[in-house]
Amino acid sequence: METESMKLSTEELRQLEDFERRRIALNQSEWWERLSMDQKFGVYQLQKFGYDLAFIRNTEAGPLAVVRRGSEFATVNHEGDVDLSPNIVLRD
Repeated sequence: METESMKLSTEELRQLEDFERRRIALNQSEWWERLSMDQKFGVYQLQKFGYDLAFIRNTEAGPLAVVRRGSEFATVNHEGDVDLSPNIVLRD
């Protein structure tokens, strides 16, 4: 069997890593530990208004903390800047 033909492309490897990462459910404290100090402060401020940390999305600009209050979402970028009207798309 040829092993050369079995190698995955860079895009296939990325998709596989994304798939595997989505299957791992982290609890609230594990998500919290992945935040920068600036993000922790921003999320903490939003928690005072009833938001909870939902997940962290990796973007080209860096990790983006996504918080949720009911059907409302907000984001906190790696510098701690809060966006109360983010333009994010969520998967089902």
